[in-house]
Amino acid sequence: MGRTSKSGKGGKALLFLILAAVVVFAFFAITKAKQAADDDVKFSMGTNAERVDFLNRQGWIVKPDPISREDVVIPSEFNDMYKEYAELQLSQGFNLENYKGKEAELITYLVLNYPGYTDGVMANMLICDNRLIGGEVFLDEENGFTEPLITKNTSTFLNEGAETASEIVAETTAAEADGE
Repeated sequence: MGRTSKSGKGGKALLFLILAAVVVFAFFAITKAKQAADDDVKFSMGTNAERVDFLNRQGWIVKPDPISREDVVIPSEFNDMYKEYAELQLSQGFNLENYKGKEAELITYLVLNYPGYTDGVMANMLICDNRLIGGEVFLDEENGFTEPLITKNTSTFLNEGAETASEIVAETTAAEADGE
């Protein structure tokens, strides 16, 4: 009766190896998924077409040509106002701490489909080394607003009867040609 089973130890070792393999696989899968998500947020913005396409994917239909482009330097030290701006960017997954002292380009587009506004709403894109590192949608007037460029519900929020990007751009271009 005092038999010891060698297969008991071997079975436990095999179970441990399988469990370890599952843990390692899960770690790599999670790391890969996080990298893919980071790449989606920060994909190449080297051309105007890439930037406009990105904005459209976020639900923002913009006039295709930027209304301004400005070379900027991310401050080496953030004052209170820039700390607030950096927090807005961090809420979207952009960490401006990584870009302190670096040159960037601030590109501004006119948003054509912001609910309740027919004019004046703009989208800023902060680009460094052809990568999006920040951005916001804003109305720069009294009682204006500033909000994240990227939100989980942007598309849902804007799809309440929204037209397609090409229809809105065509209507805006035609109205400008007519002198409206």
